Amino acid sequence: MSCSTSSKRGLGLPPDVWVRVEEVLGFLFSSGIYRSGNAAMSLGFDSFLRERVLALPKGVVLDVGCGDGYYARLLEARGVEVICLDPLTEQLGVEGVSHVIAGVAEHLPLRSRSVDYSLAMFSLRDFLNKAKGLHEMRRVSRRAVIILDIFNPRSLPVRLLLWSYVAAAAPLLAFIASRTRNPWRLLLPTLTYMPSVNLLRRLHGRVLYCIAWCTLAAAVLPASSSHAQGSSC
Repeated sequence: MSCSTSSKRGLGLPPDVWVRVEEVLGFLFSSGIYRSGNAAMSLGFDSFLRERVLALPKGVVLDVGCGDGYYARLLEARGVEVICLDPLTEQLGVEGVSHVIAGVAEHLPLRSRSVDYSLAMFSLRDFLNKAKGLHEMRRVSRRAVIILDIFNPRSLPVRLLLWSYVAAAAPLLAFIASRTRNPWRLLLPTLTYMPSVNLLRRLHGRVLYCIAWCTLAAAVLPASSSHAQGSSC
């Protein structure tokens, strides 16, 4: 697969796919099965990484793609002031967080350098425009941007192995854990639009955790968006 094809995958979700993903996420959060399904599909690694990522930000934190606010409330319990931003905040009735905003990463309704950290945990892959969303997160942050997500490995054999797992084994594990079958099958379409973790390295990011050829990875990006922004397969 060419570098240009991989770069196109990293741009963002098509609008029709994004709408379907948001509908499914609304169902998963409102039915209370989002976390159990993810824990099963990731073999517990999502919880392992979330715990470590949540220990990083201090001060005022923007949680992009905060969903039902569960992890934002965990941050608040640690003394962090959180801005919970998600397209579904009104639908889900998010409470218990300092600030709740219905919005998307590509158009953050915040002043430049108005938060200490921006955080996106497993929401980057759902962005409509990843480059613009990351630029916006860096714009509003004073200290750093923290990204945790599932990425495409550069190796084609490993990528095909990952896609096979996400297409077949992961939905089965999520079904066993949640007794809900169909929603989990949208994970593969969102994954096919993800870049490799090297995109974050090209943005001067530092990879903190890299599991299984960085198919699961957490990275910290500098807040300043003044660096030249390229992409990489």
